[in-house]
Order: sequence, then structure tokens, then C-alpha cells
Amino acid sequence: MLIKSLEFSDYKTYPHFIVSAKARNVLVGPNNIGKSTALDALRIAFDVLRFANRRKPELRSQGPDGVCATYMVPPTVVQTDLRYCVHNFDDGPARIQIKIDDGSTLKMNIPSDGDLECYLVSDARVQKTSGFLRRAFPLDIVIVPTLSPLEQNEEFVQEDTVERNRFGRLASRNFRSFWYRQPDDEFEKFADLVEMGWPGLRIRKPEIERADGRLIARMYFRDGPNVREVQWSGFGFQVWMQTMMHLRNASKDSVLVLDEPDVYLHPDLQHRLLKIVTQRVGQYFIATHSTEIINDVDPADVLILRPGARSAKRIRSEDDFSSVYDAIGSSENAQFARLARTKKVLYVEGHDTRLLAKLGKVIGGSDFLSDSSVTLMKTDGFSNWSRVATSAWVFNQFFEFNVKVASVFDRDYRCDADVQVFIDELKGSDVLCFVLPFKEIENVLLVPEAIRKVVVRYGRADLPKDWETSVDTIFRTVIDGFKEKISNKTAGKLVEFELSKNPKRDVPTLFSTALDEFLINWKEAAFRLQKVPGKEAFSLIAKEIQDRFAVTVTASRVIDELKVGDVHPQVRDMFKGLENFFEK
Repeated sequence: MLIKSLEFSDYKTYPHFIVSAKARNVLVGPNNIGKSTALDALRIAFDVLRFANRRKPELRSQGPDGVCATYMVPPTVVQTDLRYCVHNFDDGPARIQIKIDDGSTLKMNIPSDGDLECYLVSDARVQKTSGFLRRAFPLDIVIVPTLSPLEQNEEFVQEDTVERNRFGRLASRNFRSFWYRQPDDEFEKFADLVEMGWPGLRIRKPEIERADGRLIARMYFRDGPNVREVQWSGFGFQVWMQTMMHLRNASKDSVLVLDEPDVYLHPDLQHRLLKIVTQRVGQYFIATHSTEIINDVDPADVLILRPGARSAKRIRSEDDFSSVYDAIGSSENAQFARLARTKKVLYVEGHDTRLLAKLGKVIGGSDFLSDSSVTLMKTDGFSNWSRVATSAWVFNQFFEFNVKVASVFDRDYRCDADVQVFIDELKGSDVLCFVLPFKEIENVLLVPEAIRKVVVRYGRADLPKDWETSVDTIFRTVIDGFKEKISNKTAGKLVEFELSKNPKRDVPTLFSTALDEFLINWKEAAFRLQKVPGKEAFSLIAKEIQDRFAVTVTASRVIDELKVGDVHPQVRDMFKGLENFFEK
């Protein structure tokens, strides 16, 4: 069962705050805004459920909620410090509510001192048995605690100490002690998971050594011909191992809680971690400042936490990303720092980076645009071509390193001859240049079959019998609605290009000829899908489907349904060309 919403009242920094949850929830915002505070509520719930799931409830009247199964939980079993939970240090209590998909709600009242009270509001008939809460509120929370590098000399401790610290801030101190006691087959499964992030590196089960009269737990790993103790590895590897430790038992029924995984992890590992998390768990809550993670998820997966707001704002469009980057303090400096490392740059327009990266995986399973091996930078299109053309020289002269530069431009409404002249101008600039075969990258989303698959996958079971016909009608109507608007723009661009070559040409004749040619070509479906403004068309189609069938159609969902054959051959060739260029 997954979480539907979180609600806080008089809890830490929040007088009142609501988080409406989906399967994927990436919490972003400036420092001290309350990202970790929101995740702490789930940590508290995790400890509360571990305690209450093993105990019989009491029946207590909870005001307007009626008589509910109630549990009193001592603060000693909660690893989060509850003394500072009450907003502004008032008398309290702080209140946390977690609602799951079936409508059941776990409510927790946290006083400034004393036992925590939690009770269940549910349609389930209360049974005074120790297994009641687990059955009536089947929420499986997987906590990845705040992690730190491992101890240099980890003292071998008792099992109860390991268990007490396993999900808290002291977990790193007992990492080896935990795995020493685990069965061999469980450890090998864990080692396999670790190796997914570090191919060729194999960890060994811990050993116990005696040093200075103490028992010390050691864990070794093999890296090629070398065998080393894990403490000698980098912090990134140490944190990766600990993260995999907590992920190993997660399933599609689990809710993962992960706070700032980017602190110790290289961008490549952040991408791998997100991929593993998405594959293994049914829902996740991740707090982060990482642009790598933010760029790797759907816009609708990102929740912005803002000062003074009463709820988290979920991103509705690509344009909202500017608010995210402002909130987390991202800047061009981060791109230049990455460029100094990668020595490769791909210029793209606007937010095309996200779509291009996802599209690359569909075409050839390639991650070269999303694994941080290539720095993606924005350009303002054809008008900014000189910046792109001279960038390799600028990087060499001013920053003293050689950079491979490639670019992908939108076609907009330019004719073939205009595009060819533009490409020819860049040929002598050491820049690999591609121009899309359609108006803009979003045109790749205009595939009726893929859109229908999204409706089936995410729609209700009771879709009307004629839903496919309705979706096709929506698609066709939206596309046809652009005919007049783009015919004039296309003809106008051709006239502009012809006059640039010969200002004495007759404008009315040029325009009339161009318009006639456009109307003839418009009869072909492929021409229509290349010429319409893809971003606007896709947005209108998605809105109509949302209004008609209550199904959210996103760019990421459509790309997930695309087949290689759905992608224009020139785009497929473009990706192969880019990959070969950057691999040389």
C-alpha cells in the first residue's frame, strides 16, 4: 500500500503543511525549508509502526474520529529526537497524519514530553490483536538513515546494539558487525547489489580480528588484483554500500525514504541509484539538491517546498524548473565545473536536455546523455549560433582545455535550403551540428499509438468502449487546428530566406507559391506531424485526454511507450552520430 498524503500540524517548522504524494516524490527547496523535516515524519512513522505492529491496540475515543485503535509509544523506541517536534516550542502536541491509498489514516500526536499517541482512522473493524494494525494499515516503509563514512576501526558489538542503531544516525558505526552475523546467501545477494554500482568490485563477508585487546570487524573487497579494507575506499563507495544494505529488502509494495543521496555520490552513481530505486520500490520520497536527480525524473515527480507555503507545489510544466534551480541555488558555474571534467559539451535549446536523454535510452539503450559524461548546455537557437561555433576555441584559449562540442538545434519553420546553409556555415567551426527534422524535439511525442498505450496503462479500468476512437479524434483535431497558423509562418520563413539571397524577388509571388506548396504537402500525415509546434500540440492533446478520461499524459510516459521504429530515422542517426563523436 502506498502513501496518498502527508499532513503536518504544529510540527517542527510547519504550523500546517500538506504533501500530496504520487509514486515518485522528489522534494526540493532551499536549505532549512523543511525537506528533511518532512522525511523525519516518515522516520517517526517507521519506528512507531515497528513498535505498534507487535502490540494489541486499546480502544479510545478520538473526538470526531470516533473510537479508534490506539497505541501509546514510548519516545525511547523512536530514533528521531521528539523533544523538538512541537512547532515553535509550544505546548503541543505536534500532529502528523499519513493517509494511504485505501483511505486509512494513521494519526500521531507527539507531545513535548511523554509517550507518543497514535491511532488508526479506518473502515476496518477493530480487532484487539497484535496483528491488527499490520493488516489494517499495510504500509511498508524502508528507511535509508542519514549515512556517513564507515569507522576506521569498527569495534565488534553485540547484536542488540546493532539492531538499536540500524535505522538511525549511528548505523554507519555498526555496518560490518551487522553483516558478520548475516547468512552467507544473504550477504552474496547484497554483494551483487553493491556490484551493480561498481562493476568488477567484489566485497567479502566481514572478519573479526583482535587488536589492542579489542575485537575489530573488518570487511575486505577485491578490485582487480588488489584486496583492500573498505575503509580505504572512497566515501562514495562506503555510502553506496550502506544504501544498498537498506534497499536489499525493498519491494514494489515498499515506500522508500532517502535524504540527500547526492552528498557523497558522484553524479554517475546518483543516476544509477535512481534507476535501481525506481525498479525496486513502489514509491519513494527523496529530498535532494542534486540537479542530476531532478533532471532524471518527470517534471510531475518534483515537489517544491517554499517559505510560507501551506503545501508542496508539484511541477506542472518544464517552465517551472527555473523555480527549482533558483530554489536549490543551481547556476552556470556548476556546468562549467562539470565541463572541466568531461571535456565534452552538447548545446541544446531550452529544456530539451531532459527529453533527449530519455529518448537516447529508447533508441539504443544509451545513457551517454544522462550519465554525466557529457555536459549539456543551453543555447537560444539559430540566433545564437556564433556562440556555439566559437565555443571550442573559447574553451581552449581562456580555460586552457580542449573540448569536443556538438549541437542540436530546433528546425522551427525553416525550409530545407535554409537549414542546409546554416549547417554549412558551422562545418568549418569544429562543431558537430544537427538540426531536427521537425519543428522541435517535442514533435517526437506525437505518436498516437504511444499515447493510446499511456491511456491504457494509467487509465481507469472502466474506460468507455469508444475511448480509442475518441483519443484519435482528439489527436487529429489538435493537429488540424494548427493548419492556418503554421502555413503562414512556414511561407513567411521561406520568403525571408529567399529575400536574403535576392532582395529583388517579388514577395507576393514568393508567398503565394510557398503557401500553395504547403497546402499540397499538408495532406500527408508525416508532413503535418513535422510542421506543427510539438510542445504546444502535445500539451493540448494531454489536456483534452486529462479532461475526458482523467489520465495524465506526460512526455516521459509517452517516451516509455515508444518503439525504436516510432522515432524519425534522422533522429536515430543523430543519436548514433553524437555517441560516436563523443566516444572518439
